[in-house]
Amino acid sequence: MATAMQLADYIDYAGLPFKKEGRYLRSVEHDSLVIDKRKNYFIWNSQGCSGNLTQFIAAYFGIDSKAVHARLKAFRQGYQPKTLPEKDAVKQPLSATNLISGQLLDQAGRQYLIRQRHLKPSLVRFLADQGLVTSDEHHNIVFNWFDSHQCLVGQDVQGTVINHQRFGKRGTYKRIVAGSKPHFGFNVRFSGQFEHLYVFESPLDLLSYWQMYRGELKNTQLLSLSGASSKLKTINEYVQDQLTTNGIPPYIHLAPDNDGAGRELIQKFTQVRLGNQEQHSQSLVEWSVAKDWNEQLQGVTAKNPQLPPKYTLDLTVFMNLQLFNKIRSFDHE
Repeated sequence: MATAMQLADYIDYAGLPFKKEGRYLRSVEHDSLVIDKRKNYFIWNSQGCSGNLTQFIAAYFGIDSKAVHARLKAFRQGYQPKTLPEKDAVKQPLSATNLISGQLLDQAGRQYLIRQRHLKPSLVRFLADQGLVTSDEHHNIVFNWFDSHQCLVGQDVQGTVINHQRFGKRGTYKRIVAGSKPHFGFNVRFSGQFEHLYVFESPLDLLSYWQMYRGELKNTQLLSLSGASSKLKTINEYVQDQLTTNGIPPYIHLAPDNDGAGRELIQKFTQVRLGNQEQHSQSLVEWSVAKDWNEQLQGVTAKNPQLPPKYTLDLTVFMNLQLFNKIRSFDHE
């Protein structure tokens, strides 16, 4: 009798952004999408669907049965099971020495960031020199998360090979390394006072924004959630990490993707309060014209060097505009 293909193995194979919660895997991008590893079964409450691996692939990627079977065939042929049981692998501690020393950003990583993501060579070189970005043995890019004590507490992995059949619309491998601090993320800290915290959905969006609008980033720190609204606690965790040295920043800039998940993140943040009666932050929204900040950066070319517009709005003003646009759209239906 053939062994059933495991959903957890496919998540690893396809590099889908899921986080571990005991026996479960929860999607970083979709709060209500959960995989039960023990039962080898998924439930996606917001979409009203559930089932096995075949049904998961159809629902997650929105593809027909022929395309599903093609992905299953590629999975059977291409997946290499881990040599260590997962419970043993998770026990391996994160070590800045082991993960960074001798793991410099390689040529595949540099070319991907420069050619595919349009980051400047000077910025990529700086990131590599600082150990913020390295490579693993598979030529994937590793974004290293450091806390306020310069301890390595987590990592994002970004693939450099584009394969839409394996990785779907996103096209590349992507995951958070097991053992990473649950509510933290890739961050960049500039010298000076901590007055502004900018919050992004991914490291690449963070770096794209930095490159485009670096002239505005004074007394600033940049933080990636490595996901959308499901990682909202990361903001509180990051601010708490800074309290002893910097306190609470006067301004928090939410800069998610210009899509439904980004709007959901902003909506949920209206229920979050940072600080106390003596100290609190003003919440602002940074809104792009393109779908995300890297797409906005890629619109800047030698033939079109002008930066696309972006909008900085008070959180309350932004929410009122969203409500107005929703009502206007409803009236025109």
